[in-house]
Amino acid sequence: MGRIKFKVALLWIFFVFVFFILKNGDPAWLQFNEIETGPKWRSKMQVEQQHRRLHTQKACQLLGNSSKYASLDEMNSSHLLWLMRRRMMTCINNKVGSTWWVNLLLQDYFDGEPLLTAYRSPHYIAETVLGLSPTISSFERPELLKSVRSVIIVRHPFVRLVSAYRDKIESCVDKDACYAYKYGFTRQSVPRSFSAFVEFLIRTIPESGPFRGQLINDIDSHWLPYYINCAPCDIKYDFIVKMESWQDDVRFVLENFNFTSFRENERINASNATHVALEYFKDVEPHLISSLYSAYFADFEMFGYSPNGFYNIYK
Repeated sequence: MGRIKFKVALLWIFFVFVFFILKNGDPAWLQFNEIETGPKWRSKMQVEQQHRRLHTQKACQLLGNSSKYASLDEMNSSHLLWLMRRRMMTCINNKVGSTWWVNLLLQDYFDGEPLLTAYRSPHYIAETVLGLSPTISSFERPELLKSVRSVIIVRHPFVRLVSAYRDKIESCVDKDACYAYKYGFTRQSVPRSFSAFVEFLIRTIPESGPFRGQLINDIDSHWLPYYINCAPCDIKYDFIVKMESWQDDVRFVLENFNFTSFRENERINASNATHVALEYFKDVEPHLISSLYSAYFADFEMFGYSPNGFYNIYK
């Protein structure tokens, strides 16, 4: 008798559960990350990209355009990769999904053949085979840009800086051959905390332009501001990819360039990356955060990011 009551109770719970789902839809923990497709999705993505382009253009007008915030002539063009078979130009920003994107371009360039990367990184190979020829003068670049559609990939500037610190500074502080030596640190002066790294960035990144000559080359690409690296006030990018909406943005861009076969793009957990960044910023005094925001102000303005949430968390 007890077993019968138990089975009846289980059936009752099951039917209540099914009724709840049919009435309210799948609970959040049962939902699958289904890929949205179709004309409605494409229309939504087109509207979003148009909004991003207009936002960047308005920010450039307010900030003073390329006369103050880096121009096509001044930028280091090695980060511009040209996949001419698809009439596609991509500006690569390090610590913003760059390795995945570089591998995608190389796989297409080499028709899917495996890359021999034992002695050279994918980034080096990409700059060699997809970079501009040295014979292309700065006067020819604007005309070349007219023949392609352009892509830039960005993420929240503060989240990017935490990623750069963890990968390039924190992970090698106690090693003899430390990556940080590249930036002129002695073993004793390598930033021992994220707060010290922030102070280094404040000293390194000027708060305003113009940016000329050696100054651009002196700033490492892993924390070089987007506006210096990619000159978005001179180059009117057709597609602005954000890591916060990586899945949709990447798929939309690749569809537009007729990529029919490509490795499934990696899933980016943007909320987790933000959470990690906030943990690091808890050790940074508010006045340093304000100075860091000033240094990267143009990046925030041009791509619609906000520092809100990073203040008032200092422990």
